[in-house]
Amino acid sequence: MNGGKVRRWGQKTANAQRRTSNAELPRFKDVTIQCFNAATRSAASGREIATFDGMHFSVLTAMASQSNSWPQWTLWAVVMSLVMGWVARSRMRPRPACCDQQLRHPVSTLIIGLAGFLLFAAIAVISNVFSNKTTSWWTTAIFLGFALLALPVVGDYFAARHEVSREGLLYGRLLGDGGFLCWDELSSVRFSSSMKWFRLETQSGTVVRVSVMLMGLPVFAQMILAYARSAAIDPTTQMILHATAEGNPPSVWGLSEGPSRTNVE
Repeated sequence: MNGGKVRRWGQKTANAQRRTSNAELPRFKDVTIQCFNAATRSAASGREIATFDGMHFSVLTAMASQSNSWPQWTLWAVVMSLVMGWVARSRMRPRPACCDQQLRHPVSTLIIGLAGFLLFAAIAVISNVFSNKTTSWWTTAIFLGFALLALPVVGDYFAARHEVSREGLLYGRLLGDGGFLCWDELSSVRFSSSMKWFRLETQSGTVVRVSVMLMGLPVFAQMILAYARSAAIDPTTQMILHATAEGNPPSVWGLSEGPSRTNVE
């Protein structure tokens, strides 16, 4: 009789612990993501690798003890912090004087695109070769979909090649023909923090988008500020361009803070 009560008490305790763990999981995810976002914002300056400080580690350790999935979330935060820090540093590396006016993707963009395609394509193939109960047509379709999403990144590495001058912007495109855009013909210059690009529109309706992942952004910003009409530049975007011209381009990950937090596409 007492033994039965002890077993029931033990089962209730175990269930209560599991409920507590499940309740703490969202909080742990939020803390991990907050720490990661703070790290990547500092990494996006292109000056150093973002790392978690002692406070972040203590918080993660305390919260991780309440969740069985803490290794995955912690690994995700650390890996993405390192990757985005690498991308941010790549776009700010010194280049030869002959390339100062050229806007190009760093090699890290190509590597990330190829790695993403190969990773998800391999998972799709392996999951079917060594199939299990979780393998189905829709899981395969999801992995193949992620693999296909990486291809535009690879294509943009070769297509998004622009060159700025005092007259304007010679631009290329992934789809369609490139062209030349004169600074004095701009009717709108805006920055989208969600899409991470500068949107340039001429009086004739031509639209060109310049990604923040490109090398050469400081010179690009200097040219727009010097030769485009001030009335065409959104006030918030103007502050972002001034910061970019000084060597502090917008973050490559997450919503930017301060003046760069605008959401115009």
